[in-house]
Amino acid sequence: QMVTPAPSTVDILLQKAMVHHQAGQLHLADAIYLRILQLSPDHPDALHLLGVITSQAGNYVMALDLIDRAIQINPHYAEAYSNRSNALYGLRHYQAALESCDKAIRLKPDFAEAYYNRGNALNALHQYQAALESHDRAIRLKPDYAEAHYNRGCALLGLHQYQAALEGCDKAIILKPNYAEAYYDRGNALYELYQYQAALDSCNMAIFLKPDYADAYINRGNALYKLHQYQAALESY
Repeated sequence: QMVTPAPSTVDILLQKAMVHHQAGQLHLADAIYLRILQLSPDHPDALHLLGVITSQAGNYVMALDLIDRAIQINPHYAEAYSNRSNALYGLRHYQAALESCDKAIRLKPDFAEAYYNRGNALNALHQYQAALESHDRAIRLKPDYAEAHYNRGCALLGLHQYQAALEGCDKAIILKPNYAEAYYDRGNALYELYQYQAALDSCNMAIFLKPDYADAYINRGNALYKLHQYQAALESY
């Protein structure tokens, strides 16, 4: 009779940390990942996930170091390559971010997040058609992927396909109603379609959701200027 081994202390801690991480309780997850690394310094999952939290906190150099250590231990770690691209993106190393996504996809061909990250890197490189195709692939794999619908809209803005960009942003907002960035780029598309009042309303919504959104105040000012509301435009700028 096969005996299932009891889960180790590290396994239990990892499960606990991942629950906190998914709930957005990053400080609790962070502490447990560090505890795991005290017990098992070469634990690839703990190194990788601590790297993800570090990247989310904006410390991209340290994140890259942690994720690279995880990959050294487990060279076939597709998720680590995908999240490595986020840290590289944060450092504005867009070509390297793209290559890291390509590596993730070679290891795991049906990896929606890697196609999404790849699309973001391509957007940043102004390769909008390739970005659009990558986001479309992510959406085929994960149809309710709000972020991919939004960034697909960004690629369409880059391609000057403003009506399609508007539809992409609308889809993202349906899936994620408090999506400030999607309202912001929806405003951009409406502005380019000469729908200045609707653009203003969209910028106002972006600002309502994210009051420190500097770019949204600028675009709000642009819409107000077109509506000949010059004093209000000045205040927005």
